[in-house]
Amino acid sequence: MEINKNNNTFKNIEELIIKENLGNIIKSINPVTGGLSHRMYKVVTDKGVYAVKELNAGVMKRPDAYDNFLFAEKVTDIVKQNGIDAIGAIKLQNDIMKQINNQYFMVFNWLNGKMLKAEEITNMHCEVIGKILAEIHNIDFSEIEDDNRKKFDIENFEWEKYIDLAEKQNKKYYKLLKDNLEFLYMINIKSNEVLNYANSKLVISHTDLDRKNVMWQEAKTFIIDWEASGYINPTIELIQVAWYWSGGDIENINYEKFKTVVDAYQKYSNIKIDNNVENLIYADIYSGLGWLNYNLKRSLCIENQYDKDEIELLEDMILVAVNDALKKADADKEKKLGKYGQGLAGLM
Repeated sequence: MEINKNNNTFKNIEELIIKENLGNIIKSINPVTGGLSHRMYKVVTDKGVYAVKELNAGVMKRPDAYDNFLFAEKVTDIVKQNGIDAIGAIKLQNDIMKQINNQYFMVFNWLNGKMLKAEEITNMHCEVIGKILAEIHNIDFSEIEDDNRKKFDIENFEWEKYIDLAEKQNKKYYKLLKDNLEFLYMINIKSNEVLNYANSKLVISHTDLDRKNVMWQEAKTFIIDWEASGYINPTIELIQVAWYWSGGDIENINYEKFKTVVDAYQKYSNIKIDNNVENLIYADIYSGLGWLNYNLKRSLCIENQYDKDEIELLEDMILVAVNDALKKADADKEKKLGKYGQGLAGLM
């Protein structure tokens, strides 16, 4: 096996594989994804094929990081016990991760499957996703209920602080943020009000069930990447999932697909959809604001340090996140639901 000896990550992965008795590596370690949160590598040994996740160093500095990953793995285990194909981490000496020379790793069995592109999604896929979401929401998670987690922290984001830093660092999203400062504060306040209402009814779920986290083998699905697992209002998650799987994330929503997700959910769910959809849309927008806030901190080096190419990628993501929030909340600006809300109100 050839490994770049200057690459500490590759050497640490090799050490991990040896220490955990996962076999002898027989092919070069292959980077699969280079995301800004974590990185994934394909490792082939004489005992099996593995997906090794290198955990983000900044994330792992948080005091609650390990407990969050542990909770997510408990969720995954219970979901699997309830007949859903959820992919969890391989236990390494009864632990979910291992530290090798200041780097943290999780190991998964490699899955041969396909992540669908937006244009490949059919009504059949939407029906499957609606059913899966309902089945997850129906699960009894009482054995891992955690009152300390059973809340959705509501935050007033520091938009002015970010704008000042963006100007000093000459960020290409500076003007977009500045021009929409008042609007960002407005939707932040409105979404916070709605979340106080939404927090009265929460379930444990995946919370990130979009295209990238579902692998397909023909019509069979495998749900991956459960690290965001936690409490969420079920109707809010249904809004999010139906929006993504019907093309909302690429600004080409198909209401037939949206309806297919919702109908399948209603058919299989034990939970009644909240009729207060128009307001709950703003709780969905809060998740977008949170994502924007998270990436602003990283782009402005408030949290973590990144290479130049990663910083540029973050800046592009921020531009998309701001524009997405503007479009989703356009309904309120126009004193009507708008296209986003009309689709929801007409289907619920």
